[in-house]
Amino acid sequence: FIMYDLTETMEETTMKRNLLIAIAVTAFMLATTIAQAADFEFSGKFRPRFEIQDDGNDDNSTRALWDTRARLNAKAKVNADTEVFLQFQARGVWGNAGASSGTRLAYGAAPANDAVDDVGLHQGYVTLKNFMGQAVDLKLGRQEIVFDGHRLFGNTIWTQGGQTNDAVRFDHSAGNHELNFVYIEASEAGGVNVNDDRNNGTYVVRAATQGVMGGNLAGYFLVHDDNSGGTGDNQWFTVGARQAGKLAGLDYRVEYYHQFGDGALLAASSDQSTAYGTTATQNSNIDRDAYLLGIRVGKTFKNARFSPTITLWYDNKSGQDDDDVNGNDYGAFHTVLDTGHKFYGLIDNFISDIGDDTQRYGLEDIAIKTKWNLSEKNILKVDWHQFLTQTDLAGSDSDTIRAAGTATTGGAFSTANQGVGVLGNDLGQEIDLTLVHKYDANTKIVTGYSHYFTTLTHSLLNGSGAGNSSVDNNDDQSWFYMMIDTTF
Repeated sequence: FIMYDLTETMEETTMKRNLLIAIAVTAFMLATTIAQAADFEFSGKFRPRFEIQDDGNDDNSTRALWDTRARLNAKAKVNADTEVFLQFQARGVWGNAGASSGTRLAYGAAPANDAVDDVGLHQGYVTLKNFMGQAVDLKLGRQEIVFDGHRLFGNTIWTQGGQTNDAVRFDHSAGNHELNFVYIEASEAGGVNVNDDRNNGTYVVRAATQGVMGGNLAGYFLVHDDNSGGTGDNQWFTVGARQAGKLAGLDYRVEYYHQFGDGALLAASSDQSTAYGTTATQNSNIDRDAYLLGIRVGKTFKNARFSPTITLWYDNKSGQDDDDVNGNDYGAFHTVLDTGHKFYGLIDNFISDIGDDTQRYGLEDIAIKTKWNLSEKNILKVDWHQFLTQTDLAGSDSDTIRAAGTATTGGAFSTANQGVGVLGNDLGQEIDLTLVHKYDANTKIVTGYSHYFTTLTHSLLNGSGAGNSSVDNNDDQSWFYMMIDTTF
């Protein structure tokens, strides 16, 4: 408070008032100038989720849990050509006592538990526009790499942590085309030791053109350079293309990718290495030969009640068979850094990048996906999947591999010991129900239920000690969740 002496003259009072106004105006203008120079933007997201999980092991009880993701974003426009983006993230399961668990404990061995460090840098990168005077933008640092519907590169969408990459990215766009070059450092196994170069990195070249057959055509060439095993170079390649758009009233997507180069690093004790014999860990003697085919065709019936969208979906991800073993080829497709949650069922039974969830026998996914606009605020999605091994286990395509099997595919999984005749290709069916409610402009409430109808093949491939006589993953699975997703 400022108090004036009653003996002051009117002139003195006016002078002091004008001085205070001048100081306030100056401070305001200075603050505004600083804010304009920095040009900061803040945003974020808060996403708590309740889940009830019932896995395929009858010995396990149903599990209920809460988990949460909280993100705070800061974007600084340093000048016309330079921007810095920082994204801090806290995530974790409620009540989890582990280090960096992302929660606080109300009681227990660690009182108050304020030492839990649950905030980390999810993304942090600098963008240099028109880099070196060229029509190219450089993005350098930790970042999410998402291309073309998450097929080969995605951020996993569903997982509370999310997938990020330490990467260097160059982007050029002009007219209806776009060109991208990305280097991703996946691992630095040798640390900072200059005498230990055990790196694992991926080089990405992507070119996209809009306006092709009512959509977008994107081509890929990837170089995978994996020295992380410390046993020499392991280089392999992925080449392919994706076409997606709208044509004749149909939404469609067609994509195909082929992998070649050195084979995989196979553990000496694995069934795959046993089938290959002495060449198992000699990558120069095993050639990678794998593919992924994806097709989607859908139509929205706008004049029908609820404006339903019905989509037919087919994925074919190659796996190992006896022809591969006999030809010293490696046939299991590697899904790189994809978001499998979007493609292979919401329960996530088939998201291993190297295909270990089918013991590298590949995967066929035949699906029908529907979306119903119940109201302006409510959308219902109903998906059904039929999963099969891509390798024909019912025929003779895997006899050599299964006969050589040890811990993974031997025992009960071998044709002679399973006691039920020839093993089938059927991995089971899954139904996914999702209700999305738009609560307000910033918040949506998502509720879902999924059920997996298991089979003998799936249980033998995925029990602990898979393939042995004590199969413990032979029941159906259920999963329920309710999630609040708020963006600010």
